[in-house]
Amino acid sequence: MMRSIKLKDSLYKEAERLSRTQGTKVEELIPRALKHGLNVLNERQILELYKDRKITLQKAAAMLSIDIWEMIDKIKKADLHIDYTTEELAEDLK
Repeated sequence: MMRSIKLKDSLYKEAERLSRTQGTKVEELIPRALKHGLNVLNERQILELYKDRKITLQKAAAMLSIDIWEMIDKIKKADLHIDYTTEELAEDLK
């Protein structure tokens, strides 16, 4: 199923410019850029939930479909403190 969305002219022109530099069609670039942006927003939200201690390390990794080691790397890159308690370990082992 395809859906259409409206873009401001300035955003569409930026997509056209970028598509020319990448040698791709704007119709291919926009969905790819949107998917990338949604992934970034999702990752930021999950990191925020982890930072606020609303989810465990294991839950954060599962939500991003990555292993714990990759999640630890993302947490370090986001300059967040890794605090893994025994309670979280018990929760993750359930």
